[in-house]
Amino acid sequence: MAANWFLVKYVPDPFRDEPRNIGVVVEEGGHGVLRFVGQHKGVFDGRRARGIVRSPRTLKAWIEYVEYHLSAGSFTEQVQRLSARSGQNYRIDFRGSVGGSGANIQAIADDLFSELVGDFDSDTLASIDDLANDLLFHKLRVPKDHKIEKDVSYSVNLRGEPYNLDFDYRYESDRTTLLDKISLAAPEKVLRRTVHDLMFRIEHVRDYEKIKDPSFVTLYDLGKGRMSNQIEGHLRAIERFSFTVDVRNEEAAESVADHLGVPLLQSA
Repeated sequence: MAANWFLVKYVPDPFRDEPRNIGVVVEEGGHGVLRFVGQHKGVFDGRRARGIVRSPRTLKAWIEYVEYHLSAGSFTEQVQRLSARSGQNYRIDFRGSVGGSGANIQAIADDLFSELVGDFDSDTLASIDDLANDLLFHKLRVPKDHKIEKDVSYSVNLRGEPYNLDFDYRYESDRTTLLDKISLAAPEKVLRRTVHDLMFRIEHVRDYEKIKDPSFVTLYDLGKGRMSNQIEGHLRAIERFSFTVDVRNEEAAESVADHLGVPLLQSA
């Protein structure tokens, strides 16, 4: 019996309807296997999904949801339910049959994932998450009555519907500063969408009534790559709305400290 395979897509903005492939599922006889971005040797690492989905935590919960229904034999039924819903960030599309009786469905899933999704090699350098956390929580002397918060969200009204705008960090002083991380080492198509998503969030959170004149900081990372004309163009676009800092630069902590109006720790 041939196996059925499904392509999983993530839609950052259902209104624009510009999906990106993030995973595959191969199902046979009610059970099956999956492969998603962020997974490495069967373990989910949210850092590998940064810049691909808005919330790695939501993606992890969604992977667990799919795994549960594959194990319970109810996956096909759930796909039909999801297909009947509109305006969702995650989609599963049935694409056809593949292989034959006795086929290695995990190998099939890996091959389909490699061809249709691809993966980002883990960097031997420190990750942007580790660099940003070290900079913000170990190199800045934040006043005792202030703190830097992680994973903040604002619910705004967008085209008559509630919409969450998520940011990686927030610092409150005499004004609100929202900070986001972005990897410029991603493939151009992914990078372009990531930059557009960042500017979309910045644009709409500025209209949030409870925040007056927010400030924005973008912590960017080139990874092992170098600056190119395309990347420089993305940076210029971001700089129209946000103060940008290369997290690998020796003066990164000093730049962020100066922008936030806090001193550096002596050991920084």
